[in-house]
Amino acid sequence: MARRKKEKAPVQADLPENTVFITVTADILQETDAAILIRCGEVEDWLPLSQIEFTGTKGDTGVVINLPEWLGDEKGLTDGMGAAPAPVDAEHDDASGEDDAATEEPGASAVANDQNWLRQETITVTQELTQAEKAEYADEMARLDDEIEELETERDRVSKALKKQIDAKEDERRALSKVVREGTETREIFCDLVADYNTCEMVWTDAHPPHEEVRRRKMTAEERQLPLTMNTRPDPTGQSADHEPDSGEEQPDDAPGFDAHDAEATGDDAPGDDGPDDSDLDPDYPHIPPMAAHAEAEAVQ
Repeated sequence: MARRKKEKAPVQADLPENTVFITVTADILQETDAAILIRCGEVEDWLPLSQIEFTGTKGDTGVVINLPEWLGDEKGLTDGMGAAPAPVDAEHDDASGEDDAATEEPGASAVANDQNWLRQETITVTQELTQAEKAEYADEMARLDDEIEELETERDRVSKALKKQIDAKEDERRALSKVVREGTETREIFCDLVADYNTCEMVWTDAHPPHEEVRRRKMTAEERQLPLTMNTRPDPTGQSADHEPDSGEEQPDDAPGFDAHDAEATGDDAPGDDGPDDSDLDPDYPHIPPMAAHAEAEAVQ
């Protein structure tokens, strides 16, 4: 059984004489031959009877208990824990309250005597809005609506511009796909036009080496007429100044070197000369002897 607390708590025989004691006030919840279960504030734990002094039994409240300081540290108990605050005279309390209000630091919050201040921190809570806050948020919503409308208008404008670009790229791709699928492409080629009287055909060859044939067709009846002179392909490096006609005078149709049929086919006046000879012939350019060509043309007619 636990010993009743005497007026002066004796030191237990099994404890050193220099043991430091603390005092707490607690409620006794359970009791055994070896220990009692107490509740002191938020602490609820068993205390061994061999280490404590108290007066009370199971169910008692506000029991004063002496225990070694090391045991209190182990159980989370401190000296004076659980004791009721001392009564304060009302007049003295009013006077002290005024003094405390005068000396209290700005922003400091009041803490009761039985409360332990820990720290200051920011927390998130739900609170009712004031009418002023509701009006402020309504104005903000209106501003956001205007910005959203502007952004949507800008988005539509950009979308239309991008769609035009996409459509143009798609048209370009379809054109390339058709070229690849058909294996042909329409191109502009700078050509030499030759009247081949041996085959009675008009022949177009690339004006640049290697002078590949580009196109040919049958001559018309008018194109089968032999010219007075035969022209050769102009020198790609340019003709001599002696052979250049005067730019201020128009050349007549019967001028030497003028081919009316070629001028009609190409739209250009070929420069005149005294007729071809062997030194003027280009090995890459088709050359038809006049007499043979005339005989062939007569046979065709």
